[in-house]
Amino acid sequence: MSDQIKPCDLPCPKCGSANVMRRFWPKGERRQAKEYGMPSYRWTRVVAWNEYANRDHLVHHCRCCQYEWQTLPMKAEKQAA
Repeated sequence: MSDQIKPCDLPCPKCGSANVMRRFWPKGERRQAKEYGMPSYRWTRVVAWNEYANRDHLVHHCRCCQYEWQTLPMKAEKQAA
């Protein structure tokens, strides 16, 4: 078993709340940017009103303080034969 903390167990790094909405964003998918020409995040790029995922990642949104951050999904564990 891995010692890695699961993304679903992460509290908000700003306020500590456990009330966090999470969504998976696959590489190549396009979503509408929150504002025109907004800055890109670590694993996305923004062009005008479009935001594109550069790699698979999770977007976490704290429902308490509205902070948003991104993490990578868990790595699949290799099963012993």
